[in-house]
Amino acid sequence: MAEGRSTPVPGTPDAVAGTPDGGHDFTTAGGSAGPANATAYDHAALHAPAPQAPAPRGRRRAVLAWSLSVAGVLLLAGLATVLQLTANLGYDQARTGLASAVSTQSDQATHNDRVRAVDDESARAADTLLAVTDPALVSDADRAALTAARDRAQKASAAAMSLSATPVPEPGAKPVWFWELYARTARLDADSRAMRTLGSALGRSSEELGSATSALDKTGVAVANAAGGLAAQIENDNRPSPNAGVLAMRDLAAQLVATTSFDEEVAQGFRDYAASIQKVRDGHAATLAAEAGPLQGARQEIEDFARGLAPGVLLDFEWADRVNDLGGDNGYLSGETVWPTTWGQYATIRLSNSVAEDWPGPSSHALVAHEVGHAITTKCWGMYDTTNSQTVEAWATAWAISMGFTDEGNGTQAYGPPPQELIDKAAACR
Repeated sequence: MAEGRSTPVPGTPDAVAGTPDGGHDFTTAGGSAGPANATAYDHAALHAPAPQAPAPRGRRRAVLAWSLSVAGVLLLAGLATVLQLTANLGYDQARTGLASAVSTQSDQATHNDRVRAVDDESARAADTLLAVTDPALVSDADRAALTAARDRAQKASAAAMSLSATPVPEPGAKPVWFWELYARTARLDADSRAMRTLGSALGRSSEELGSATSALDKTGVAVANAAGGLAAQIENDNRPSPNAGVLAMRDLAAQLVATTSFDEEVAQGFRDYAASIQKVRDGHAATLAAEAGPLQGARQEIEDFARGLAPGVLLDFEWADRVNDLGGDNGYLSGETVWPTTWGQYATIRLSNSVAEDWPGPSSHALVAHEVGHAITTKCWGMYDTTNSQTVEAWATAWAISMGFTDEGNGTQAYGPPPQELIDKAAACR
């Protein structure tokens, strides 16, 4: 082996001439480098897939913008849905709240109206009492108290009317869009607050109305009770007076004394009572005027005597020259009595002037006692047969005898003596 040379291996091509030792061999297995190899390389290169070029930058931006737009639309749609749902729920809740507030306010308003009606009636009743000018029935102190209580009641009523005039809001039709729903919800909430405030104010108003009415009623009842209690004194001060007026006054007085409430009916009764008192006074004056003259003193003594025989029995008296065509210049003492056919009324005794002229003789005393025996039937109803005229006269005679009047003017002269049994029975009627 020579130094510096390589020995060819059998079956391998010769080394390329001119290739210096230590150079690179670019041949491939099966052949040497050259045109043939280049052709093979080019063929492979032609049939290999071409590498893709990168997308243009502008197109990438358009896609991104489109994607963001879609996402934004979806986001806005979702947000709008949430807002719409929330707005609907809020509106429904606000509308329910308003309905509740209006219902409460309506209940308070209804109650307030009822209380105010009672208050107004009491105020009108007070006006009726204040219109009575008789100082015996409404004193100055009573008038001042009634006026103050009435003024308070009227003030409370005026305040209540102002509250009841406040309009009640209507929710209206439900809007569609959420922005409209939000705006309407705010208005409904404000209306609910206003209705709750109004309901509270109505409640306080009702309390004041009730308090004012109670104070006025208390004053009115006190005035009515006190006035009714004056009837007995008024009757006594105006005797004689026709009993129709006296009975009416008694009945009205009893109602006023018994009353425990104050309203227009009581006030009307008070006004009627005042009118009946005036009628009694006028009747007293008219009776005195009719009896004026030289026999007035005797007549009044006879009337007082008759009333004293039958306490509690109401008696009216009528005087004439003749009664049953007796009296006057024929020398007779005459009388007759008309009494009611029902329990508890009054009797009217008619006497001839000759009875007053004979007074205080025993015959006039006995005759008057006989007539009172008829009149007391109103007090002792059912003790004898009132349908038989003979029995009626026998009873009156027996009653006069039972009272100690034995003069024949007691009825014995005109009707004969009654049986002792009837006298004994009559003695039980007082």
